[in-house]
Amino acid sequence: MIQVHVFRKGQEVTDVPVTDLSEVRNEPDTLVWADVVSGTPEELADMGREFDIHPIALESCSHLHKQRPKVEEYPGHVLLVAYAAKQGGEGGPVELHELDTVAGHNFMVTFHGGKPIDAESVARRIRAHPELAKQGAGFLLYVVLDELVDKFFPTLDAIAERVEDLEDAVFEGRGDVQNQIFALRKDLIAVRRVAGPMRDAMVVLLRRDLGLFSPEAQRYLQDIYDHLIRVVESVEDYQDLAASALDASLNVNSNRVNTVARNLAAYAAIFAVDTMISGIYGMNFRHMPELDWRYGYGWALGLMVTATAGLWLYFRRKGWV
Repeated sequence: MIQVHVFRKGQEVTDVPVTDLSEVRNEPDTLVWADVVSGTPEELADMGREFDIHPIALESCSHLHKQRPKVEEYPGHVLLVAYAAKQGGEGGPVELHELDTVAGHNFMVTFHGGKPIDAESVARRIRAHPELAKQGAGFLLYVVLDELVDKFFPTLDAIAERVEDLEDAVFEGRGDVQNQIFALRKDLIAVRRVAGPMRDAMVVLLRRDLGLFSPEAQRYLQDIYDHLIRVVESVEDYQDLAASALDASLNVNSNRVNTVARNLAAYAAIFAVDTMISGIYGMNFRHMPELDWRYGYGWALGLMVTATAGLWLYFRRKGWV
């Protein structure tokens, strides 16, 4: 499906057919945006023909969810591959949605599967700033990327809550904490794999003199770069916290094992004395002092009870039992 938005002198013009886009984009003070949602091969071919998109760039746009964030320069336009991140429902893994953007001086074509951006929300923001729409595709690219990058922050907020819950779970001794930590670290790695290259791609877009975007549009794109720096730094902070939570979980488990081992050692020592006493009195020697003693049996039992109680009190004071 293709949605076409044309802005003449900052005002939106509707009902522009796809077949007229090659002519419309050559009109002065005109900004053209075509949003391709789950495009078919025929629709991609139409976009390539109407906007003179390089075949390699068009080929890249046909492979969604398979590319690393990047910027590629072609004659008259650039290809920018970016992602949005969304926390999965009911505690599911983080979902990544790819957005491929081809931008020229006064046109932009976006390719995606329908989840990264809301086309109507983008168009509404463009209509609200007609004076900036006259800056060309640079401001339009900023609005799209701003919608895209802003989706990272609710995801990071959800991750922050997960980190806090895991820290509480570690020190409360709740079970299955380590599996949750590993799932969290997996999500953080997934977000960092796209946020880091997106930040680098924005550096290329800002520092390379493409001649496609006005200085004012460049200032807006700089804001996207600043947001991506915040995203990457937040991910790194949460990765450190997740690693600390994992270390704390391992230490808590180790302390728990040590406590159990210490308790077992204490009780083993207690019963070892009883075993020694019973072993001595169980030896079959003819001449033993207590064999013919009337109270010998009670004496042996009393000796076991006394030794057991004494050792238990001793280990109790040392905190072993």
